[in-house]
Amino acid sequence: MITDEIKEKYDSMSKTQKKIASYIVQYPTDVSYQSVKALSREVKVSEASIIRFCSFLGYEGFPELRKALQGEAKAKNSMQNRIQASYAAYGEKKEGVAKVFQDDINRIALTLENLNMEDFSKVCSEMILAKRIFIVAARSAASLGTFFSYYLNMALNKVCLITDNSGCSDAMADVGRGDMVVGITFQRYSTFTVSLFQYAAEHKAVTVAITDMELSPVVKNADYCFYAETAMPTYLDSFAAPLSLINAFLTEIGRMRNVELEHRVTELDEFYNRYHIFE
Repeated sequence: MITDEIKEKYDSMSKTQKKIASYIVQYPTDVSYQSVKALSREVKVSEASIIRFCSFLGYEGFPELRKALQGEAKAKNSMQNRIQASYAAYGEKKEGVAKVFQDDINRIALTLENLNMEDFSKVCSEMILAKRIFIVAARSAASLGTFFSYYLNMALNKVCLITDNSGCSDAMADVGRGDMVVGITFQRYSTFTVSLFQYAAEHKAVTVAITDMELSPVVKNADYCFYAETAMPTYLDSFAAPLSLINAFLTEIGRMRNVELEHRVTELDEFYNRYHIFE
């Protein structure tokens, strides 16, 4: 355990290192999804001091320390533990509400910081060229899948949403080359999503994972991985960052397909008006 390592070496730490150590021991879950810049701001020490602290503990850098903390968080990720942690993190009403908003801002910023722009552009292009796109998302992540598939289908008209309660997973039976499968899953990872994502990889579809970290079980079967920060010390996950990532995909594809999208939206508006879909 990292906290045990810190406690063992605490007496030999400098004053600055002790400040960093105390914060990590007190807020290990927060640190597991913060950027070095955000941690520097919280602890009020320099980013260089944090990097030196990581070396002091035997880690190559802050990302390696954060990955280790995420691994520990995964082991403790029972619903009961998360509820208990939320009491300390968001205990005061006014301050707690503000901290929820600020934590989401930090998650979005860290997700952007870690975004591989080259892969992002490639995936947008491959989505446009794909024969079919399947979006696989289960349980709470199904809400993200529904949002993504609705607007992506508006732009491309070839998207199928596969969720654990839709009964349409057999639509993927003939998945293969030319198809793309987007798997969306976060701790605690859905076996439904993991299994179908593996099936897609085995059948040579292009696989795109939207998940939370390198330890996620979908990573090993992904051609492209996009990490979005979701962990928060309460009974639910924050989907602010993955939703921002999905918005970025939709916006870029809309930009690339602007003429076709305008034509498609015009057709849809005529359909909506004819059948009075909206007030």
